[in-house]
Amino acid sequence: MKSLFAACVLACTLLVSACGTTSTPDPEINFKGPLALDKKGTVELSGSGFVPNSDVTLVFRTIDGVESDITYAVDPAPKADYEGNWVTTWSYGRFVKKKLVAAGDYTLIATDSDFTPLAQEVVSFK
Repeated sequence: MKSLFAACVLACTLLVSACGTTSTPDPEINFKGPLALDKKGTVELSGSGFVPNSDVTLVFRTIDGVESDITYAVDPAPKADYEGNWVTTWSYGRFVKKKLVAAGDYTLIATDSDFTPLAQEVVSFK
């Protein structure tokens, strides 16, 4: 009986270890910058390593820490494909026009639908 119990414990340990070896890449945001202070500015944003077939929300953080959901300003709405990748275009010109941004570094955050941060990247305006 003890050997059967030991065999079950060993089998479960091996199974858990095998499940833990599957790794998924950390989510990341990609784009080409720095961004110009252009009142009609747009930039292509992409992401990889996200949960497949999941919605992605994009949040912009200003230098003073104010966060704003910018998903309304992207087209199409970012949604990870079956491989966890997404691509969208951000029309950031309104931020320039309204003087919400100036030259400097800001933060772009990709979150899940509950606003849990998944990845972030520095966005520089020049």
